[in-house]
Amino acid sequence: MKDENKSLFVGVDTVQRDLGVSRAKAYEVIRELNHQLKEQYPRAIVVAGKVNRKWYEEALIFTSKE
Repeated sequence: MKDENKSLFVGVDTVQRDLGVSRAKAYEVIRELNHQLKEQYPRAIVVAGKVNRKWYEEALIFTSKE
């Protein structure tokens, strides 16, 4: 069952907490992930300052496996 409390997008505070980085670096990560998402899926909805939750979580999983 889907968790009703989770939004579709992750904000800077979550990225900052999960990665242990500064606010500026968290925004940089969000911009990069949004850029990658738009390259791979041109019709994807991108919100400035936020990143799609599934895309973000997949990026974290992929990064931790390397």
